[in-house]
Amino acid sequence: MNTLVLPGLDGTNPLGFLAAMGALRVLSEQSGEAPRLTWRQDGTWIPQLCSLLNREELLDFLEADATICWPHDATLDLRYPKHKDKPERLAWDLKPPPPRFRAYLQQLLDEDSAKGRRAAQYAAAFAAEGVVDNNGATKPFPLHFTAGQQEFLHMAATLAGYDGKGVTREDLAEALFGPWTYSRPMPVLGWDSTVTRDYALRASNPSTDKKLGVPGADWLAFRGLAVLRSFAVGTRLVTTGCYGGWKNGGFRWPLWTRDCTIRTAEVLMNLPGLPDMRARERVARGIGCVLQSRIHRSDQGGYGNFAPSEVL
Repeated sequence: MNTLVLPGLDGTNPLGFLAAMGALRVLSEQSGEAPRLTWRQDGTWIPQLCSLLNREELLDFLEADATICWPHDATLDLRYPKHKDKPERLAWDLKPPPPRFRAYLQQLLDEDSAKGRRAAQYAAAFAAEGVVDNNGATKPFPLHFTAGQQEFLHMAATLAGYDGKGVTREDLAEALFGPWTYSRPMPVLGWDSTVTRDYALRASNPSTDKKLGVPGADWLAFRGLAVLRSFAVGTRLVTTGCYGGWKNGGFRWPLWTRDCTIRTAEVLMNLPGLPDMRARERVARGIGCVLQSRIHRSDQGGYGNFAPSEVL
C-alpha cells in the first residue's frame, strides 16, 4: 500500500474537507479497491490517502473520472423551465417544481446501473421530496450557495467539461498537492472559507464578478457531496452535517485520526451528538477534531459563503 499526503487540502476549510471526500469516493468507485483516508495535524489538518496508487496513478483516476465519466452523467440531468410563460428557457439548478423533481428521482431509480445508483446518492444530498421554499419550488440543500444568474448544476457540469473545457490534470494536481493559486476563471461553488463574497462587503454584485478559483478543488468537493443526505422532517429540510436555518445555519464535520473508508466516513458524518461529544468519546471513535463554519447569505439574492471555521 502507498500513503500519499495531500498537502493542498486543508481539513479546516470546508472546501478542503469535501474535496478530500471526493478524492476518496472517486477511488472507491473506480479503482476496484477500498482506499482509506486519515487526517494528521501538521500545522493544520491535512489528509493522507492509503491505496495501491502512486501520485501519477491517482491523478490518472481522478482525471478520467472528471473528463470521461461525468460530462453527461445522469446526476446532471435536472433541467426545467425557468418561467412558466417561457418553457423553452431551461434552468439547470436544484429548484425545480416538485413534480419535476419527483420525475427526476424516478428517472434515476429506473436507470438500473451503477451510474444510476450513484446519481441517486447525489440526488439524496441535493434535496428531499416534499420540502419546498417560499416560492413553492423544491428547496435545495444548505450548501447550495448559488443564486441569481448562477445555476448549481450548470456550474458542476462546466467543471466536469460538458462543453469540452472542464478541469484538467493540472487543476487536480494543484488541488491535492498545492499551492492554490486562484488563477483559473472557472465556476466557484462558494465553499472556500478563506474567501468571502458577502454582497454587503463588496462594491458590486458578486454574481457579476470574474471568478478565479481552484477548479480541481471545487470539482472534487462536488464529488464529495455524496457523503451527505437530506431528509424531510415535517416541512423542514435536514441535511447531514448542517444545522440551523437557511440564513442562520452552518456546517459541521469531523476529522479522524484512523484510516477510514468512504463508508466509515459517512458513518462519522452521521454520528448523533457529535458537537457535544466528550473528548474521551471522540478519542474512542478516532475523532481528532470537530469543526464548524457558519453560513452567511446575502439579502440580495441569497448568495452564500462560509465563515472561517472554528473548533468545537
